[in-house]
Amino acid sequence: MPTARPAAAQSRKGRLRPSFLLCLALAGTLVLLAVSVSTGAASIPLSTVIDALFDYDGASVQHYTILSVRLPRAIVAIAVGSALAVSGAIMQGITRNPLASPGIMGVSAGSAFAVVVAFVWWPVLSYHAMIVVSMSGAAIGAAIVYGAGALAAHLGSAQYARVKLALAGAAVSALFGALSEGIQLYFGIAQDTMFWYAAGISGVKWAQVQTILPWLAAGMAVAMLLSGSITLLGLGEDTAAGLGLRVRRTKLLGALAVFALTGSAVAIAGPIGFIGLVVPHLTRFLVGIDYRWVIPCSAVLGGLLLLAADTAARLVNPPQETPVGVLTALIGVPFFLYLARREGKGLL
Repeated sequence: MPTARPAAAQSRKGRLRPSFLLCLALAGTLVLLAVSVSTGAASIPLSTVIDALFDYDGASVQHYTILSVRLPRAIVAIAVGSALAVSGAIMQGITRNPLASPGIMGVSAGSAFAVVVAFVWWPVLSYHAMIVVSMSGAAIGAAIVYGAGALAAHLGSAQYARVKLALAGAAVSALFGALSEGIQLYFGIAQDTMFWYAAGISGVKWAQVQTILPWLAAGMAVAMLLSGSITLLGLGEDTAAGLGLRVRRTKLLGALAVFALTGSAVAIAGPIGFIGLVVPHLTRFLVGIDYRWVIPCSAVLGGLLLLAADTAARLVNPPQETPVGVLTALIGVPFFLYLARREGKGLL
């Protein structure tokens, strides 16, 4: 598969070594994992956490809390953060649009709408079936947004096409959100879906962990296989095609990876926003534009960020929990406004 090594090598000058960033982020994730498992409504000493991992006592409430409540929750936070970050990296790389992300381009909103519909008409679906439904919603949401964006670009000036696409995504996301809320109220399921829809991962069990990991692994594998091709797309579609890249196939496989990663994340944890927007930009700033490193680094940093946000959400107003989506929005909204203004100064 063709690659763009000279451009990638040049882009890494003056940046962190990707391998060093990976090791640093993995170490930070392990430390934060220990903090997350020991933090909550009742603090648990780290020594008790270690005992629960290596000498489990079924009669101990603390051991049960660690292994059956907090540890699967932390693992799901890492998995969901990784999935959303890699989805955003793929979307930004394939579309060459810095505003692209699952939360902005209607992918997460479409997934969430499909899951709400499934709650009404197929409430007994398995987790894997729910993920398939969520993936279908992601595909529908993305198709509507990109169709509307292409129409807007065709009818008007292409100067602000990126911002128009983001505005189309915001409009479609708002539409799906309104429809989802209407369905919840009409069918009386608002109480059942409220915390899930507010992007909370409390209450997840090992069943959700076992469900999301295969989809995460498949999506990550496809993303890594496409990483060199996505780097080439950064040179422009015509240039990439001239170098032998099959552009349409790359985009199709990239879209399937995004649907698998975002669909599984939303089905398990709800429509968490802005992880897929912020993390890829941070990663490229730190390691450059070579997607052979952007993908794995985004995965680790996304997991680290969402785990940190989930841990902080438990400390904002204890013993009550703040939905983790609120904290990610506090980071992501200003960053999105900055990007939108930079991309379309004459429009905003």
